[in-house]
Amino acid sequence: MSRPKTIYDEITRPRPKATPLRLYGPYLLAVLLPLGFLALFRAVRYDRALVNTVIWQVTTPLKHAVARMCSHLPFAMAEVIWTLAVLFLLILVGRSLFVVLRSLFCRLQGRRAHPLRRFLRRALAILSAGLVIYSGYTAMWGINYYGDTFSQMSGLTGRETTAEELAALAYAFANKCNELSGQVIRDENGIFAGTPATVFDRSSGLYENLYDEFPCLDLDESQAKPMFYSRLMSALGFTGFYFPFTGESLVNVDAPACLVPATVLHELAHQRNVASEAEANFLAVIAGLKSGDTEFQYSSALLGYIHLSNALYTADRDLWRSVSAALNDDVRADLTDNSAYWAQFKTPASDAAEAVYTSFAQSYEQRDIMKSYGDCVDLLAAYYLKEG
Repeated sequence: MSRPKTIYDEITRPRPKATPLRLYGPYLLAVLLPLGFLALFRAVRYDRALVNTVIWQVTTPLKHAVARMCSHLPFAMAEVIWTLAVLFLLILVGRSLFVVLRSLFCRLQGRRAHPLRRFLRRALAILSAGLVIYSGYTAMWGINYYGDTFSQMSGLTGRETTAEELAALAYAFANKCNELSGQVIRDENGIFAGTPATVFDRSSGLYENLYDEFPCLDLDESQAKPMFYSRLMSALGFTGFYFPFTGESLVNVDAPACLVPATVLHELAHQRNVASEAEANFLAVIAGLKSGDTEFQYSSALLGYIHLSNALYTADRDLWRSVSAALNDDVRADLTDNSAYWAQFKTPASDAAEAVYTSFAQSYEQRDIMKSYGDCVDLLAAYYLKEG
């Protein structure tokens, strides 16, 4: 019979030599796989037919399926994932620093240590985690930037306007704001108070009024959710967020209530594969105005006026003053409150967050996000001036 093996055989067995392949192979593979996917994506991203097939046959059904499961949760699964991801990153970075410092301490004592080797492995682990997340985001959402836009699917193309046309449209929205401002709930200071506790429930089905006009919007919808980290989102300059990994639309409820209903509609537009911020804003305006719900109507009219007013201010300062003078005190109070709220978060942190967000969008060949919001005005002009 063969000789029985003992634990001493295992202990005394020579260990394999620590070659670079053994040390870094798994980590390099974890980096190269997502890089390979991103390279493949860049190679095929301009194939519109292929991209649309992936969007509508693969990623959209997957996002909607996950969103239906998450819709039964009383909290946003997206924020749970964010929390765990940040904790994981902090632990990984902390352990990496600890390993390096401990190795350096051992070397100072004359003991054998490999701080650089361990640091490189940790750094590769962090890099691979970031690449996996970016690749997943690209597959689930970034690909939408290369598919058919809402304008292409609907046939509605934005058009440029003269300063006079822009003033006329802005004046119409100002009058609509005036008309609705007295029909919404206000606090003791005359500021829009609304009913945020029910605004999310009341948002269900509001896009149905647009299905006949824009059949491309007739898709599954999951109710938007309020953000637990709303205050933090304000500090970073965000009013809402669509999280493609769970298909959830999240809304900052710490922001002034006057624009929360319109933000809800904006994030619900993203659930319909409307990737452009300008197009999502346009849809938030027209969906709210056609909703039949006074709070949504007022909020959407206010959002539309803000975009039109900003464009008019750039085009003709005198016309802007005449339109602005038409606003009543209630609307002025809401606009002032909104400006004052966001002014307190104008910090280097918010500027950095905006720069990161803009760079992130530009990695998908999108225009400067802040400038692209002007495209919303072109769509509003094409839609409302056509209809008179």
